[in-house]
Amino acid sequence: MKETISRPKGSKGGHLDPAVPTQAELDIMREKAEALGRTGERLGRCLRRLKVLEEKIKGLEIEGKEAKEVNELIYEFNQMREKAEKHLHHLIIHREAIGFRRHHNVERIYRIPAKKRSLQEEDVREDHHP
Repeated sequence: MKETISRPKGSKGGHLDPAVPTQAELDIMREKAEALGRTGERLGRCLRRLKVLEEKIKGLEIEGKEAKEVNELIYEFNQMREKAEKHLHHLIIHREAIGFRRHHNVERIYRIPAKKRSLQEEDVREDHHP
C-alpha cells in the first residue's frame, strides 16, 4: 500500500516548495530504495549459498571423496561467487543512484570469499584408506 504525502496547506497545485518532494519524486525514491533492497537480498542469498557450499566442500574433503565429486561443488561455488560479485556491483550502482558515495563498509559487510581452485586427485585426503 502506497503512502501519500499531502501538499502543504493552502497549496492547490502549481509551484511547490522545492524542499518538499512531489509525489512523483517520492515514488521514484521509493522505487530506488526497493531496488536497493532487492539487490541486497539477492546478494545475501548468494552469500548464504556460498557458506553452505563451503561446508559441503570441507565435508567431502574430510571424508576423502574423489576429486571429481569435490570439484563439482567447487565449480558450483565459483559460479555462485561470480554471481555474488555481480550482485555486489549492482548494489553499489543502486547505492550511487540513491546518492550514497562511499561504499567501503558495503564490501566489508558483504564479504565475498576467495575463489576456490579445483583439486587434483593427489590433493584429496586418503585418511580413510588403510
